Amino acid sequence: MRFKQKEKGRKLKTWLITIVCLMVIVPFVWVCFIKFEGEKPVIDLSPLPAIVPAKFDISGKVRDARSGLKKIQITLSRNGKETILLDKVYNAPAGWLEKGRVIDDAFKIPLTAVKNQFPDGKATLSFMARDYSWRDWWNGNKTFIEKEIVFDTKPPRLTILSSQHNVSQGGSGLVIYQLSEPCVKSGVMVGDDFFPGYAGHYSDKNIYLAFFAVPIDHTSEKGFYATAADAAGNSARSSFYYYLKKKTFRKDVLKLSDAFLNTKLLEFQDTPGFPAVKPPVDQFVFINTELRKRNNQIILGNGKKTDPQLYWEGAFGRMPNAAPRAGFADYRSYEHNGAIISHAVHMGVDLASTQHVEIPASNSGKIVFADYVGIYGNLVCIDHGFGLMSIYAHLNQMTVKPGDRVAKNDIIGYSGTTGMAGGDHLHFGMFIDHIFVNPIEWWDASWIANNITGKIKEVQAAGNN
Repeated sequence: MRFKQKEKGRKLKTWLITIVCLMVIVPFVWVCFIKFEGEKPVIDLSPLPAIVPAKFDISGKVRDARSGLKKIQITLSRNGKETILLDKVYNAPAGWLEKGRVIDDAFKIPLTAVKNQFPDGKATLSFMARDYSWRDWWNGNKTFIEKEIVFDTKPPRLTILSSQHNVSQGGSGLVIYQLSEPCVKSGVMVGDDFFPGYAGHYSDKNIYLAFFAVPIDHTSEKGFYATAADAAGNSARSSFYYYLKKKTFRKDVLKLSDAFLNTKLLEFQDTPGFPAVKPPVDQFVFINTELRKRNNQIILGNGKKTDPQLYWEGAFGRMPNAAPRAGFADYRSYEHNGAIISHAVHMGVDLASTQHVEIPASNSGKIVFADYVGIYGNLVCIDHGFGLMSIYAHLNQMTVKPGDRVAKNDIIGYSGTTGMAGGDHLHFGMFIDHIFVNPIEWWDASWIANNITGKIKEVQAAGNN
């Protein structure tokens, strides 16, 4: 009996010791692994621009999945002056289960440099977050991030250096301007069309040349002006004098025979979207509208491949001993069996001589494209610099490839009937950046001297080498 009581007492003692140990160990483990955890808060910042405009937002997220967020503070330091932008304290978690713990939070701080009296120049953004860990003498784990930024609230100055901008509908022009600082974007607006400017011709790298095109349907209600934007998004614009001459373009009716359709449509059977089961008339309409649009996009896309260098000199050459067959901006109506079935605008000049005649480069430049392009057939595109391009279409053979440098009158191919050509001829066109222009202007030495090279020399004579 006494033995049983002794055994019972030992078991009770063991249980009491176990309970006491658990009461000590569990809090100890909780304290060591929960309250003394060493994982720092995480600060996720939205991208900050290196150069900051007058207004911008500082935004991001802060999180701590272990002991919870305690505090976040964001400050801006400039010339020894510190401004607190955000100072937020979170409620402490309560109880063993850490009730009320804040794991994550987002922040967004609208900042206006002028309103906050932040002068232009370098500044430092500091981000600090702490959690409710007992580390660092109960101050918590700390995360600290610094970001250097530059305030820029002043727009660039844009000065027009060229004068007398006389242009025609469908024609070309040149504006020369000077910027007070490097800009991420600058150029000329012609209505809704933007034409980029390029530095590189003058030793002063703040002087830009911007060739621009005037669409054939442009009206005087849509103004011209130069524009620029710096890295901070500050923008400036400057109007310039111009005179717009209206033009009347020819209208023409082209009759389509069944023999022509049956022969030419075969060349386009593998074109994506080609309505193979439709009548020949519907197939022609598809080619003359949808495919023409696609082909023009391919050609004009080469305008972005230009170099900031004037490759050309003097008047552009015209295909020798050739008779004109169609003019620039001719409005064409296509007739089949007495009915008008489609329309298009001819954005180039057609020239014809003998069959498979040599085609010379109209001026010096660099080949940026040489390939088959639907209705244009085999086509070569030459970059003459600063966004000015020339094209040579319907070639029977191309003798150049992209990257080749050519001089004026170098042979680039031979005339032919590829694409939607009714006979052997050259389709010659020119465009600036993304708009076709009248090539006849560029054949005229007097026009070039008055409107292009004269301006370049005038600015150079004013001391801008």
